[in-house]
Amino acid sequence: MTLRTRISSFYAILLIAGVVLVSAISSWQITNYLDDANARALGDQTDLFTRLLEAGTLKVDSSGSTDETVRSVAHALRIRLTIIRSDGIVVFDSSFPRDSLRHLENHAQRPEILAAQRGGLGLATRRSATTREEYLYAARMLNRSNDPMLTNGFVRAAMGLGEIREVTSRVRLTIWTIGLGTIALILLFSVQIARSITKPILAIATTAQAIRDGDLRQRVTVSTNDEIASLATSINEMAERLGNDIDRLTKLEQVRSQFLGNVSHELRTPIFSIQGFLETLLDGAVDDPAVNRAFLEKAHKHAMRLNSLLNDLIEISRIESGEMKMSFRYFGVQEFLEQMSDELRQLAEGRDLTFSLGSTLPGDVKALGDRERLRQVITNLVDNAVKNTEAGGSVVLRAVLEKDRCRIEVQDTGCGISPEHHNRIFERFYRVDKDRSRDVGGTGLGLAIVKHIVEAHGGTIGVHSTVGVGSTFFFTLKV
Repeated sequence: MTLRTRISSFYAILLIAGVVLVSAISSWQITNYLDDANARALGDQTDLFTRLLEAGTLKVDSSGSTDETVRSVAHALRIRLTIIRSDGIVVFDSSFPRDSLRHLENHAQRPEILAAQRGGLGLATRRSATTREEYLYAARMLNRSNDPMLTNGFVRAAMGLGEIREVTSRVRLTIWTIGLGTIALILLFSVQIARSITKPILAIATTAQAIRDGDLRQRVTVSTNDEIASLATSINEMAERLGNDIDRLTKLEQVRSQFLGNVSHELRTPIFSIQGFLETLLDGAVDDPAVNRAFLEKAHKHAMRLNSLLNDLIEISRIESGEMKMSFRYFGVQEFLEQMSDELRQLAEGRDLTFSLGSTLPGDVKALGDRERLRQVITNLVDNAVKNTEAGGSVVLRAVLEKDRCRIEVQDTGCGISPEHHNRIFERFYRVDKDRSRDVGGTGLGLAIVKHIVEAHGGTIGVHSTVGVGSTFFFTLKV
């Protein structure tokens, strides 16, 4: 059985049961109401005849001269009126002529008569042994009468139940007809409601199954604003996150594979060089004064490069794993740059370059950051500028205030970088000129480390460069 069928059946059974229950209760209540109303009306009529007979307004005598008057009143009220002596003999019955009364059974043991003898109004419902019709009977004792034989007798009124039962049946039929019509409407609406509920649920189930099978492009169409729409939105968001996570994991795997390949390549070069120089020395060159020192110096140079590479690898690993903790404090930007200029000036002048601090900020301009990590950023950027600028060029360190940001720049007059390299220059091991980078001692990780540190400060980093003119590397800090 499908979900739609189960929901439809559940709603149908529940609502049909409710309608049947309401119809049954309504029918029972109406029947009871009509029976009670008839009993009250018949009792009132019995009491009326009792008072009229006790007052002498109506009379029933042995001559029968008043029978027609009493019979006319009973017929007008649509009841059967019977007057019974205290010994149970019937002396008047509106349904029988006087000469037929002697054939009627004694009524002393009739239930309504026995009930009236105990005081009050006696009621009973049964089929008449005389007329073979079903009647509702009401009897009242006569306390006094102009006819002594009727004193302590009984006045009994009877109402035929055939017409009443017919009316009750018509009412019940109407109730059940309305009930069945309501059931039909309920079935129709329950199917529509179930369809409106199950259609989006089935769509969600189909999409979820497709996502489970690996098709993360599937989405549920949301056209409502209810709980089902919330579920569909959650499914879509889950698929989106899963897709993003898988894309991220795929990219991370690609980066990891590329990183391992780059590390292996970068380590292989100095290790093989050191190995080659040492093997040459061991093969006898160590005893040749003309080459032994030169080979040792070259092996030392590659060992230092290998050490720098390993240090940078450890540094970037600490940054990416979160082991490198930042200590953020506000500090004066101008004072910090002046201190950095004093430290880095010698680095530039050692390569016959002009180094200058190109800005003067007010002392109250403070930036938020880790001074030691920012010192590492600026040192890397200045070192990169010095290595890529020919003798006679210049390097400028400056700061520019931009609203709630401070922009720190390192500008050089080096060879410049082609536009196609701008978006990738901060990637690990990415080199614009691989041969030149190795010649000047670069590891290919300096700018990647700089990028991580700047982003950890909530800043951005970038480069503007023109081939043959120079480059300007910049990053921003909060002020």
